[in-house]
Amino acid sequence: MTLVGRKEELAVLRRMFADVQCGRGGVIIVTGSAALGKTGMLHAAAEQALQSGARWLSATACSSEQLLPLGVMSQLLRSAPLDEPATRRAEQLLGEGVEPAAVGGPDASEGRSARIHQGLCEVLLTLAAETPLVITVDDVHQADAASMRCLSHLTRRLRSARIMVVLSKQLEAEPDLTPYTDMSREPHVGHLGLRPLTEPEVAGLLGRRFDDDAARRLAPAVFAVSGGNPLLATVLADATGSARAGRTGRAPVPAEPVVDEMFRQAVLTCLRRGDAKTGRVARALAVLDDAWSFDVLCRALDIDTLCAERAVRILEAAGLLVAGRFRHPAMRSAILDGMPAAERALLHRRCARLLHDTGSPALDIARQLIGAGGAPDPSAVPVLREAAEQALAGDDAATAIRCLELAHRAALDHRQHVAVIADLARAELRVNLPAATRHLRSLLAPARDPRLRSAGVLAVIRRHLLWSVEERQAVEALRAPGPSGAGEDRQLATERQLTRMWLGCTFPSLLEDFPAYPAEPAPDGSTPATIALNPELLAATLLSTALRDEDGKDVVADAEHILQNAALGDHTFEMLAFAILALFHSDRLDKAAVWCRSLQAQAVARRAPTWQAVFAALQAQIALRQGELSAAEEHARTALRLIPRRIWGPFGFLASGAVALACTAMGKDTEAADQLTGSLPETAFDSLYGLYHLHARGQHHLANNRLQAALGDFLACGELMTAWGVDVPTLVPWRSAAAEVLIQLGDRARARELLDEQLARPRANSPRLRGTTLRLRAATVELQRRPALLTEAVEELQSAHNPYELARALADLGDAHRALGAAGRARMVSRQAWNAARHCQAEPLLRRLKPSPGAEEVDRPLRVQAGPADIASLSSAERRVATLATLGYTNREISRKLHITVSTVEQHLTRVYRKLNVRHRTEIPSDLDLVVDSRRVGAERPVG
Repeated sequence: MTLVGRKEELAVLRRMFADVQCGRGGVIIVTGSAALGKTGMLHAAAEQALQSGARWLSATACSSEQLLPLGVMSQLLRSAPLDEPATRRAEQLLGEGVEPAAVGGPDASEGRSARIHQGLCEVLLTLAAETPLVITVDDVHQADAASMRCLSHLTRRLRSARIMVVLSKQLEAEPDLTPYTDMSREPHVGHLGLRPLTEPEVAGLLGRRFDDDAARRLAPAVFAVSGGNPLLATVLADATGSARAGRTGRAPVPAEPVVDEMFRQAVLTCLRRGDAKTGRVARALAVLDDAWSFDVLCRALDIDTLCAERAVRILEAAGLLVAGRFRHPAMRSAILDGMPAAERALLHRRCARLLHDTGSPALDIARQLIGAGGAPDPSAVPVLREAAEQALAGDDAATAIRCLELAHRAALDHRQHVAVIADLARAELRVNLPAATRHLRSLLAPARDPRLRSAGVLAVIRRHLLWSVEERQAVEALRAPGPSGAGEDRQLATERQLTRMWLGCTFPSLLEDFPAYPAEPAPDGSTPATIALNPELLAATLLSTALRDEDGKDVVADAEHILQNAALGDHTFEMLAFAILALFHSDRLDKAAVWCRSLQAQAVARRAPTWQAVFAALQAQIALRQGELSAAEEHARTALRLIPRRIWGPFGFLASGAVALACTAMGKDTEAADQLTGSLPETAFDSLYGLYHLHARGQHHLANNRLQAALGDFLACGELMTAWGVDVPTLVPWRSAAAEVLIQLGDRARARELLDEQLARPRANSPRLRGTTLRLRAATVELQRRPALLTEAVEELQSAHNPYELARALADLGDAHRALGAAGRARMVSRQAWNAARHCQAEPLLRRLKPSPGAEEVDRPLRVQAGPADIASLSSAERRVATLATLGYTNREISRKLHITVSTVEQHLTRVYRKLNVRHRTEIPSDLDLVVDSRRVGAERPVG
């Protein structure tokens, strides 16, 4: 037998056996925690003896035989190779020892016992006279008293006997037996303490299954899990080695050991080998987990502090605990699963009461109630609801849901029952939208009942409107009549006002007949105090302002104030989405992108898939309007992967519409059609978000030359937006979309009228909207006037940093120059259009810019490639001159356009050539802004 890390201990046994062979007997008591190798040491001593020709007698003590006199001695002698007389003598003495004493006083009884013990020892001494004898007794601390007295008697006679006695004893287990105490104090009795393996020793153990390098790399993790317990370390090594062997090819050694069912069983084996008190403490620690303290532990088990401290020390020495905590979750789960269900439930309930009495956190108490199972007492429901809030604050939605599901089982009145369901719906919304929707259905009837209605219940229903597929039923519940005048709760009145505001900027079609209840005046968003008092109402107000013909000069600042001051949470999630939408519809895409990406990263870190999906959908729309088609598709598909379209409410149209639009622009016709086909819910166009589907469908029709169908979708958008009072092009630019169709149909007059109307609309003066509108406006005028309008469109779109719309404008400008006979200028512009289209993977546009000498030149690398750092070194004036030069303008034309001298133009170009390391204007990268701006936040790929 090879014992890892026991070289010194085995040397002690060898030296003692050498003394025994010379006629000097002795005793070794091997002490250690469970599964540290005490039995292995006894077997090693026996193996050594047998190899030297000695005899081995063994016994194992157990608690169930402690009341059986001479039980251990019986095991030893009945396994001994005795001759017939010695066998009869031993059997006689053992029989007398079992029989009750005959009449007589204590002295007579003591004398009888001494005679029996002396006789049994003589049998062993006689046997040792022939051949050296090794006696091993495992778990001697559980031996019966009579056997212990006999062993003590034998110990005193070993000085000149060829007998080696090796006993194993549990750490800190002190038998309540005077003979053991007397024996352990004899001068020729040695003590051998076993410690856990060190990390290098664990590496040696792993060396049996892995090569040296792999063993060294795996050793720290195995040591951390096993605590150096040889049994646990061996099981981990075997499981990890087997898992690796089961893989195909030359699989690498994993960084962490495999923790399987065998490991769990080994943990239970460690406990079974220990004493009962230590096992009880281990089970209580598993039940209490991180909530344990010595005070609660002692009261739960009705033991004293010394007993508890001793048990914890034993468990730590066994490698199960470190600093009072289980080293690995599998240890705790194995112990819990190994407990009888009734015992475990009883201990959980007792611990719950004790934790409550000692003022422990609600979450600690709730975990005990969850472990106990069953229906809790109604008095526990407030604790469970508080615990759920604590769990959500710690981003542990699973525990919060378990707390609330348990509270739901209690015998509650109707109002308490509704409050718990509302909490459940809110918690489930983070991680499981279908489950949240099921709970929402349960709230609709109570919301109509004046006795059960509350501001909290209405708030949950309102917040679910964006994600619910049953919004009409939800709105009906929200507008159910309630007490009027002074009878209306102030919180309820405020919630109704907020609901009206939300409906106005999400479901304006359902706002009809919604009662207007007296409430506080709506905030104007002008002061931080207002934001602090009711930021939800302010966010809805800002979004409403951005969507309507209202002065929105403070929208951006106030939206950012909300985003800066409100932490992402269950009560703020929708409000933050509204603030981003306010920036989005104000066409502040740069700011919206930064905030959206930050919130999505937080949602990923906090394991909230619903939040992730919503912010991914918003990022998709932002990237789409920034002309980053591939990024838009990726963000949108991330959202749809987290929440499939069929179970998402109206907000899902942001994601599916973004996929459809991006794929249409990139020539992925089938992928776009997949998002647009299939039946739509009856309420699809009750919300503003249905407009995104209509617009995307219209663009897909247009790309496939279904002009009348496209025009119908775009005009339908306009009718809905006009009816709802949200006719701003930052929502859906239906006029420019319809104008593009009309241009192809030949109705340039009507197209021009729509485009002029769009330019006059609120928020149509942003560079992106103005540039896209001017591009189409150029198609409605005579050829000679087009270059001027298209050049202005290009400048606006360069300022907007939108490569897709810029590519379209450049393509139109190249066509105009070509039609006017300016082939050189057309070639330069087309080259720039080609690069911009290639940047955003707009395949249909690339096909339109079919290969030509200019395009082929673009497709070849420039002699000198300018990187982002080189281009970023250009001043704004130098960049303006360089951009116009790439558009084919002469120096004189540039000077007139920028109101500077020709000499200044030449100086700027000279510096541009030097900084970019080029020799001619044709070598200037045509995508100056794109090279620098491709690192823009909005163009980044999805998180998570």
